Amino acid sequence: MVGAGDVKAVFTGHDHVNDFCGKLSEINLCYAGGFGYHAYGKAGWSRRARVVLASLEKDESNATWGGVILIRTWKRLDDAPLSKIDEQTLWQKVPSARLCLER
Repeated sequence: MVGAGDVKAVFTGHDHVNDFCGKLSEINLCYAGGFGYHAYGKAGWSRRARVVLASLEKDESNATWGGVILIRTWKRLDDAPLSKIDEQTLWQKVPSARLCLER
C-alpha cells in the first residue's frame, strides 16, 4: 500500500472494543468499533459505528466525477440521540499552487 503511493486510509472492523485511528507510514489505519449486540463488548462502552465520507471532485461542465479530494470520518453511538463523536479529517487534497501575476 505504501509503495502504491495513493492509499490514504484503510478501515477494518472485527475488534469489537477498538475504534482507534492512527497513522503509519502516511496511511491512516482505522478500526470501525463495535456496533452489534451479538458479540462481546465492554461495560459502559456504547456500541458505535464508524462513518466514512469520501468527497470527490466534480467537473460541472460535463457532469463527471474525478478523484478523491477529502476523506473524513466520525463515529455514531447507539444512544438515544445517535451522538456523533470524534469527527476528524484524515486526508485532504492540497490545491495546486497558482501564481497570480496580475497587479
